[in-house]
Amino acid sequence: MINVKLTFPFPDWPILRQTPNGSGTWENYQFFVNQEIEECDYWVVFDQLLQKEQTKCSPENIIFITGEPPTIKTYNNNFLKQFATIITCQRNITHPHVIYSQQGHPWFVGKTYDELQSNLSIQKTKLLSIITSDKLFTDGHKKRYEFAMKLKDYFGDAIDLYGRGIKDFNDKWEVLAPYKYSIAIENLVLEDWLTEKLPDCFLAETFPFYYGCPNVGSYFQSNSFQLIDINDFKSSIKLIEEKIFNSSHYSSCQHSLIDSKNRYLANYSFFALIANTINKLSKSKISKSPRQIQINSEDVYLNNFKNKIKDKLKFLIKT
Repeated sequence: MINVKLTFPFPDWPILRQTPNGSGTWENYQFFVNQEIEECDYWVVFDQLLQKEQTKCSPENIIFITGEPPTIKTYNNNFLKQFATIITCQRNITHPHVIYSQQGHPWFVGKTYDELQSNLSIQKTKLLSIITSDKLFTDGHKKRYEFAMKLKDYFGDAIDLYGRGIKDFNDKWEVLAPYKYSIAIENLVLEDWLTEKLPDCFLAETFPFYYGCPNVGSYFQSNSFQLIDINDFKSSIKLIEEKIFNSSHYSSCQHSLIDSKNRYLANYSFFALIANTINKLSKSKISKSPRQIQINSEDVYLNNFKNKIKDKLKFLIKT
């Protein structure tokens, strides 16, 4: 087995449910999540470190996966220099080895990998849902919220509206699985910024009307989703109505939905993304001998920068 140390910044999140039997094993890779181990073959960090960590590893085999788009978070260049490979959607990152890709955001539906692979019998008793939030930090958040409110006004009881601060739910499965259709809206339009919003629909075998990642067609079959533009309400309504009021549409696309579901689980889910990336890297790179490696949290570099600014200001004041 190839041992992979995984630093994951959300210790309470059940990330191992995304592996067979919750084992932390994916193909010939064994993942050690937030565990102190003496040595590993690869070390993967997702989004951030809460504190400095160290282990013995080849410096060529250290990978960082960004967790946010550039409108939410940018990453310090000195922090990124600690990694040999960066997986990201952020085109502004300067690094010698960047892989532009979706980032394998963990799914939010409350099902395990094994449950999702077991050909669940999903009863579609409802028509259309949309999940939004009263989180209005960015223009993308605001546009999503406003579009959702307009849809509710237009469709009335034909659409069920869910989300934080609106109509809360315990498990995203509950607000996707019973529905034939759902509307999935990213908070940013950017190539390879593909979060869990679309895959969660596929996992529930719910046909999504999607706004977001422009190159989504390079990941999933185009007939397993419908692109909409939330900036064009009239056009979006037309596309939605054409499908939800067509009695044969959902049954005609079920095979495509299942294909996209299986494609996501096998290729684009969190552990699949890491394993597939390492498979490619192992063919193109010669790993150096392992040595003791320490990775610092980004705060170290941000604090160093702030201290340099303070010292510079003190010097200018004195002179």
